[in-house]
Amino acid sequence: MKRRDLMGLMAGALAGTTSLSAAAQYVLAPGEVRLIFNENPYGPSPRAIEAMQKLLPLTAYYPDSPVDHPMKKRLVDAIASKEMLEPDNVFIASGSNEGLQAAILAYQDAGKILTPSLTYTDHLLYAETLGVPIDRVPLQDDLSIDLETIRSRVGDGTAMVYLANPNNPTGIPLYSNELRAFCRDVGKNTLVVVDEAYNELTDDPVKQSMVDLVRDNENVLVMRTFSKIFGMAGMRVGYGMGHPDLIARVNSFVMSWPNGIGLAAAYHSYIDDEFIAFSRAKVLEGRAMVNNTLKRAGVTPVPSQTNFVFADIGRDAKAFAAQMAAKGVQIKGNVANYPTYIRVSMGKTEDLKIFDRVFTEVYT
Repeated sequence: MKRRDLMGLMAGALAGTTSLSAAAQYVLAPGEVRLIFNENPYGPSPRAIEAMQKLLPLTAYYPDSPVDHPMKKRLVDAIASKEMLEPDNVFIASGSNEGLQAAILAYQDAGKILTPSLTYTDHLLYAETLGVPIDRVPLQDDLSIDLETIRSRVGDGTAMVYLANPNNPTGIPLYSNELRAFCRDVGKNTLVVVDEAYNELTDDPVKQSMVDLVRDNENVLVMRTFSKIFGMAGMRVGYGMGHPDLIARVNSFVMSWPNGIGLAAAYHSYIDDEFIAFSRAKVLEGRAMVNNTLKRAGVTPVPSQTNFVFADIGRDAKAFAAQMAAKGVQIKGNVANYPTYIRVSMGKTEDLKIFDRVFTEVYT
C-alpha cells in the first residue's frame, strides 16, 4: 500500500467524528506545533482506530474479568508469539510508566536504584516519594551511559539498575553486546530494568533489544510502550517482559482493571506491520529534517536513534524554548544540568517545516 493510500485510510477512519478538531484544541491551540513529548502524530494505526470506534458503545461497562480479560490475553499472546516467549513472560500495564512503578513497588524494600544522572525520570520521582534512594551516575563526556561506573556501584544495597536504551533525552543507544554482558553480570544479584520505549526506532531493533536475555531467564525486565512508534500515547498501554517469577512479582502491583479499548487498539496496532513501517519511515524522515535545520544554523545534533533530537545550542535553552513557544512551536528546553540543550520531537512533515522556519528566525 502506498503512503497516500495509508493516509487516506487514516482519514477515512475518522470520517464522521465531527468533534475531533474541537477536541484537539484541548491539546493544541489552533496553528500550534507540539514537538515536546516524543509522540507519533501519525498514529494510531487505522486498524486501531476502527477497533476503538467499534468498542465505544461498551465503555459504560466494566470488563467481565479484570484478570483474564480476553483482549489482554490476545495482546499478551501476540507479544509472546512475536518475541518467542511464553505468555507468563509478559505483563500488560496502563503505559510503561505503570509497569515501571509496579517494579519499584515490588522492589522498594530491597535498596537503592542505580541509574544514569540524565535519563527518563517520571518513575524515579515516584520512587523518591516512597523513600527509595536514587544513586545517579554521571554520563560520559560524549553523553553516553557509563556502564562501568554503574557496575562498580552495584552492591548488596542495590534493588535495581534502571537503563533507558536508547536513553532519553540524549537519544543515544548502548552498544548491545556491552549491555548484554552487563545485564548477565549484574543480573546475578540485582534486577536490571531496560526501558526500550524507542526500540522500534533504533537502527537494528532486534539486535538492540535485551529480549533474548528474557528467553534465557536472566534477571532482566524489559519494558516497552505503545506511546511511541504505535502512536497511542493517549491510550496508556505498555508491557513488560521477564522470567515468570519476576513477571508475577511485578504484575501483582499493577492495577487489575484494564483499559479494554486501549487493549484492543494496542493489539491491532501491534500486528499492523504496514503502519509500523510507515511510522518508522516518517520518523527517520523527520529526524533528517530536524538535523538539517540544526546543522544549517551551525548546531551539531547528538546522533539519535529515537523520535527526538538533542542538541547544544550554546545559549539559554529555557529562554530559547520560550521564544519558540511564543511563535507557536513547543520544544523542550529545561533539561536539568544541561541548560544549553534543547530536545526536539518529530512531528508531521508540515510541522517540521514550521519548526525549520521558526528555529531559524529565533536562533539567528
